[in-house]
Amino acid sequence: MTILSLHRPSQSAADLTVIIPAYNEEAGIGRTLQSLQDEPRLRGAKVIVISDGSKDRTAEIAAAHGATVIENWSNLGYGASLKRGIQRAETELIAWFDADGQHSPTDLADMVERIHTEQAHAVVGARTPSSHVVKTRVLGKRIIKLAAEAAMGRKIPDVNCGLRVFRRCLLVRYVDLLPDGFSASTTSLLLFMKRNHHLVFHPIQTTERIGTSSVRQLRDGFRTLHTILRITIMFNAFRTFSWCAGLLIAAGLLYGTTIGLLNGAGFPVFAAMLTLLGVQVFGLGLVCDQISAMRLEQLGSMSRDVDLAEQQAAAGKAA
Repeated sequence: MTILSLHRPSQSAADLTVIIPAYNEEAGIGRTLQSLQDEPRLRGAKVIVISDGSKDRTAEIAAAHGATVIENWSNLGYGASLKRGIQRAETELIAWFDADGQHSPTDLADMVERIHTEQAHAVVGARTPSSHVVKTRVLGKRIIKLAAEAAMGRKIPDVNCGLRVFRRCLLVRYVDLLPDGFSASTTSLLLFMKRNHHLVFHPIQTTERIGTSSVRQLRDGFRTLHTILRITIMFNAFRTFSWCAGLLIAAGLLYGTTIGLLNGAGFPVFAAMLTLLGVQVFGLGLVCDQISAMRLEQLGSMSRDVDLAEQQAAAGKAA
């Protein structure tokens, strides 16, 4: 299927593909696509809408606005839809954009400019305090943000904003690591941070969404926390387990020594169990560190294969 452009590809945004996952978004997808068409700096950009098993007119409306439509046979998930879009995209830049009208094409155009002018590897939206907020999600988002910051060891302006721009040659390296659910946003951010890519946060303002959200707060929140833990262990397995082991061993020794001196009854069983558990956790950390090293080596091999493919494609175009 040919990917249709919003406008003629002679404009400056011809190197951009905008990927829009959509699940039953007939109320907002038309206005979202029209707003992208109305932004002059996005002329020439290609748009791929992934209708994720929608039961309404999402696919029909998107096609009527000139976007390429990929229809999932069932509701595969936000991340799964993004991955299908990434695999179809062929441009230098790939943007993620929500279908519900929350994001501004002006912000997207600014982010595209920044990825060029600052030679960044990715530009991620950081929602400002004036952005629309669903109050019932504030606590959950705060917990996820704190967990991500603890895992990365640095402040993160926005962990899971859906508006972001990537260089395709880097993003495709991590496609297989992205989960199928909403935690794909958090995963991609943490991967780019852990791999020390040049990441830029750009302040944006979101508005109230059109239609009903498909996010399930408890389910998707726990999945995101699980993703943060997975990424942390993948890149810092030994450090993570060492901290846990050290705390357990220190607690066991301190408790056992204190009780033994006070009661004169020797080293208590509970203290011995804590200490031994710490030693076991330390050993588990060594094993996990070896497994992580193998996975990272495989990831590095994949990256080299992608680089080679990109170079061959570029050479073929030049010829």
